[in-house]
Amino acid sequence: RKQRSFCTQAWWMLGISELVFEDSLMHCKGYLISSSFPVAPTIEFGAEHFEGLTVKAGESIRLKALITGRPVPQVTWSKDGEEIDKRLGVEITTDIGYRLTQGNEYEFQVMAENKAGVGPPSGVSRLIKCREPVHPPGPPTVVKVIDTSKTSVTLEWTTPVFDGGLEIIGYIIEMCKADLGDWRKVNAETLIATKYTVVDLEPNEHYKFRVSAVNTAGKGESCEVAASVQTVDRLSSPELDIDASFKQTHIVRAGTNIRLFIAFKGRPVPIATWSKADSDLNLRANIHTTDSFSTLTIENCNRTDAGKYVFTVENNGGSKSIAFTVKVLDTPGPPGPITFKDVTRGSITLMWDAPILDGGARIHHYVVEKREATRRSWQVVNEKCTRQIAKVTDLAEGVPYFYRVAAVNEYGVGEPCELTEPVVATEEPAPPKRLDIVDTTRSSVVLAWLKPDHDGGSRITSYLLEMKQKGTEVWHEAGQTKQLTFTVEGLTENNEYEFRVRAKNDAGYSQPREAYSSVIIKEPQIEPTADLNGRWLKCNYTIVSENFFTVTALGEGEEYEFRVLAKNSAGVISKGSETTGPVTCKDEYCKTFSLTDI
Repeated sequence: RKQRSFCTQAWWMLGISELVFEDSLMHCKGYLISSSFPVAPTIEFGAEHFEGLTVKAGESIRLKALITGRPVPQVTWSKDGEEIDKRLGVEITTDIGYRLTQGNEYEFQVMAENKAGVGPPSGVSRLIKCREPVHPPGPPTVVKVIDTSKTSVTLEWTTPVFDGGLEIIGYIIEMCKADLGDWRKVNAETLIATKYTVVDLEPNEHYKFRVSAVNTAGKGESCEVAASVQTVDRLSSPELDIDASFKQTHIVRAGTNIRLFIAFKGRPVPIATWSKADSDLNLRANIHTTDSFSTLTIENCNRTDAGKYVFTVENNGGSKSIAFTVKVLDTPGPPGPITFKDVTRGSITLMWDAPILDGGARIHHYVVEKREATRRSWQVVNEKCTRQIAKVTDLAEGVPYFYRVAAVNEYGVGEPCELTEPVVATEEPAPPKRLDIVDTTRSSVVLAWLKPDHDGGSRITSYLLEMKQKGTEVWHEAGQTKQLTFTVEGLTENNEYEFRVRAKNDAGYSQPREAYSSVIIKEPQIEPTADLNGRWLKCNYTIVSENFFTVTALGEGEEYEFRVLAKNSAGVISKGSETTGPVTCKDEYCKTFSLTDI
């Protein structure tokens, strides 16, 4: 290169020295151009050589150094601090005969010297790790099928043992129909993962699959799935996916939202259902279900939404369920049914059961109210009743009253339970409960009944039996008794009669209670059989056409079992039904037992 200035002209001579490795042998070449002006040597070593190189055995590597100086400098190459070659002249072509060893790491440096001086040594060029020649990788170790459906197959494989000396950059999947053998590539781009799902396959078809690894040297040998694969749904029983944060009890305040979530899996996709005892969830809940999870949401919840929710998933492989308990913090639900006793001229005693829904908090007390049947306004008669029984006084005689009871917890007064029929404050007893025809002969009938719900405030002293022939209007007295059974005699055979009974106390007679049906007076068609030593005793002496019957004359505190036999018009009697199990007669006032109560 020629340089000009204001006072002088100078020629700068350039030189290049090269260190060449061919087939793992080192060669050193160089040339220098000189002029008449002495110039101290300078050396430039390419920056790319300081970052390190990696080569394989058999490759040629060329290291270049740019050298200037006048006269021609003497160039010296060194490896790991030891001189490799020392020549004077323009061109150096002598084989040095130094072989690089696989796996080693080498450092090279250039020195230049002439009459004008010694140039500063070059930096160190690093040649890193001479290695074996590279090849395509070996086949994957194992290729297996981990899932199938009607239109897909999921494969998984392990990396090859031999990578060919280079990093594996991906995998290629190939497939063909088992009976054709025309292999074709599945994935458009090289896969990095070791798992892949082949889709859009024909249902119930048989396929073969194989996988090959790829590095920069090319595609390696393939590994094939051991047997052909059929595209069918794999059957697996449902499973619920429950994590550590799962809660089976959810507590929410009234007015907020309830959201229940559960994930699931199975093959084929399970059918998911939500249920709640005594409740139609379709009316209250929004249910959203996919192939992998289901949610149930109830907005603006109240106490009726509390309870046990059951989630069930089911397919051909089986079923699995899980229960959620929801507690809604709210006012209580209504108490149980209200019953009453001890009705007198001016008082009545009410009883009730605790609410089924307590609103998520303890019941503090109850509020008892009354109202006259002809009025709409309610009057509080007990504002803080701590028991499930209350006596209401100061009632007007002969006036019908409605009563209601509400439970109270920390969230307030709950929904009340109300009597559906008014109760009249009177001294007369209530009518007896149910009147049954127990037995007949050619001229008599045996009747039985149950005591009234209340005695009107005074003890019941007797019962009045009345009768009439069917189709007539006038009732006649048939007799009186203090017992709960009575036999009416002097009846006409084959005539049909109706019967009723009244209870009596000091204030008078109750309203009548009529028998369920009329009865024809005739001799029984079934002979009685009895054995009190562990064998069965026949209770009825006539055929019973209804599906209920009252057994009378039972011993108080005694334990009985009952069964029923059927008879047709041909006179064939069936085997006995299953027994009721042991039943103890406990009522001291009633020594009858109704089979419909079992």
